Parts: sequence; C-alpha cells; structure tokens
Amino acid sequence: MQDAPVASDAPVDPPVIGPVDAPAVHCVTLNLRRRVPRPAGHPDAWERRRDAVAALVTSEAPTVLAVQEALPTQVADLTARTGSRWEPVVVGRGARGGGEAVGLLTDRERVRVVEQRTWALSRTPSRPGSRSWATAFPRHAVGAVLDDLATGTRFLAVATHLDVVSPWARLRGAQLLGRIVRDGGLPAVVMADWNCPAGSAPWRALAEAGVTDTWSRASRPVTEPYGTYPHYGSPRVGGPRIDGVLATGDAVVERAAVSTRRPGGVWPSDHAAVHAVLRWTP
Repeated sequence: MQDAPVASDAPVDPPVIGPVDAPAVHCVTLNLRRRVPRPAGHPDAWERRRDAVAALVTSEAPTVLAVQEALPTQVADLTARTGSRWEPVVVGRGARGGGEAVGLLTDRERVRVVEQRTWALSRTPSRPGSRSWATAFPRHAVGAVLDDLATGTRFLAVATHLDVVSPWARLRGAQLLGRIVRDGGLPAVVMADWNCPAGSAPWRALAEAGVTDTWSRASRPVTEPYGTYPHYGSPRVGGPRIDGVLATGDAVVERAAVSTRRPGGVWPSDHAAVHAVLRWTP
C-alpha cells in the first residue's frame, strides 16, 4: 500500500502541467538549491522552502524528476513529504557517492528502474569523484534505464549539473553526455542545471549528438519563456534559460513550461522548474 504524503501547510495552487496519461511522459528538472544556514524567514532557508517543493512535486506529479544540489537531508525531507510514490536514484559527487548530489525521482506507478549508472564528468568518467577541465569541484551525471509500465518503452533518463566556473568543463561535460546517450542506444531525456543559456556551446554540442532542447520542439508552450534563475525575484520573460530538458529525436514534445509557481506564496528554489511532456515514437 502506498504511504500517504505528509500533510503540508503550503496550499497547492493549480499545476502548470499536472498528471499526464500514457503514452505521455512528464519530465521535470529542478535545482533544489542546497541547504545553507539562513534565518528562518529568509527566502533561501530550506525550512521555509521544503513544503513548497513538496507541494510542487505532488501536484505536478512528474513521471521523472531530475534534481540538482540535493543534500541527503533535503532528499530525506522531500521523500518524507511526498510519500513512497517517487523512487529516488540520487548520488553525491564525492568519491564514495556522498555530499551534494544530483539524481532522479521516478514515479513507481508508471516506470520501473532497470539499471542505475553514475558517470564523473571528467576524463575518467568511471572514476567517481574525479575532476578535469578546471572544475570548481567534482561534477557528475546520474542515469537510470527505465521501463514504461504503460507502454513497454525502455528509455534512459539522466540528471546532471554542469560546472559554474569553467566554460571548458561545461563544453567537455556536454560532449561526454552526448557520447553516453549515443552509446546507450536508447531514447533518452537529459535534464540539468546547465549553468549556461540555451543556445550556448554546451547545448549546441548536445544538439550535434542528437539531444536537443525540448522548449524549441514543443507543439504547445504552456508558459512564457521565462528565465530559469529568478533568484526569488520576479521572473523575466526572455531571461536566460540555464535549466532545461533535452531529449533525443525520437521524442515528440507535446508541451513545455517554465514554472513560476510559488505554493503558499513561497518560491521552492532560486531556480524555476522546467517541464516537458513528451512521448516516444515507435
């Protein structure tokens, strides 16, 4: 029996996308913003934001949610508040898988995790915690091979967070991700805080590998093209989209959105969630 979600004080405003029916797959990426010491009422305080994150996730009901900057306590808070529906596949960037993490939360009712993989974004991707290309600290990607229980489609979902300091690392990391997807031979969705805007060199490198921005491919954009780093301020139409959902060419993108939702009047993060609703062609 599925655990009941923990009640939240944050009222749920209407979802941007909400639950979807098969064969559609609802993919969301959200930088959780790592927990740092803040006064209780500060907009960046995790204690202030965590119920808003839980309200966002439970109401949007993503099939696959990618998270970045996730500390273990934040993952524990989120899973406690959303029940057992979402299975965490979350790994830290340290050599032993600890510390700040990226990863996926997958809807157990819709997909089954067949395989989990982690790659260091470095010259030695099989060596956890390794660094290359002048990164500020280790960067990595976490992937899961998923079986869609409704359609039987097997696909790859990847979550990552490119480096904030080194343009060289962002480009090389994107090129590595392109090779990972190509070598995997499966339909794929790659979700990230890219730390660089749509159209920049890392996004182009992925496009050259056949992994392209779902926003530009969507049959119906649900929202304005807001910048994805409002930093608790007013979202700006046409601002840089540094977070995004990218997918291989066998995905038909039905809808796309940048969420400016503030459940209970609270921003869930300094980043905006990015949504894509897609379906895989046979």
